[in-house]
Amino acid sequence: MRPKHVPLIVFLFIAACASPRFVKKPGFDFSQIHSILLLEPDRADAGAVTDEIARELIRRGYSVKTARRENARASADAWLKVNVTQFIPDKKYLIQMNKDEEGKTRDVLLLNPVTEISGRTVYPSASVAGLEDAQIVVSNATVSLSVRLLDRSSKDILWSGAVTYEGLDLDAAIEGSVSSLLKHFPAR
Repeated sequence: MRPKHVPLIVFLFIAACASPRFVKKPGFDFSQIHSILLLEPDRADAGAVTDEIARELIRRGYSVKTARRENARASADAWLKVNVTQFIPDKKYLIQMNKDEEGKTRDVLLLNPVTEISGRTVYPSASVAGLEDAQIVVSNATVSLSVRLLDRSSKDILWSGAVTYEGLDLDAAIEGSVSSLLKHFPAR
């Protein structure tokens, strides 16, 4: 007899591994698209996302131009609108651990100060910044994208996709999210 919780565990596992969500317009001939106008997102800090999308589209053989939406007069077969819905850089924290009278570390984080530290790479060592009873905790970077491919003249949505991706740092999260999303981009 199988346990009652197995279907729930399987469902949660599958939900945690969800792939990008995407849809394309049925019947549209995507081989007609040779050039794409990449509309830059409204967020000033998301330029790296459009740069990665442009690299990936060029790698796939498209001619790519970029513009802000208000300046979108350039001729292209289609427009690609990028929305960055979540953009969370990785962070590193220095946590001072307390030792009891016997010299054993107590894992009481609520009473200990937590300090965000800078630096691109953190190397593990026996002591952190000369502090014998400190640890470093690193959080992942997260990027969520929502992208729409629009017909130049009618502004009909030809393709739409969305993805959330975590990486060890922001560069990895951006590259992973764009790569994962554009795997489902229609081939020319």
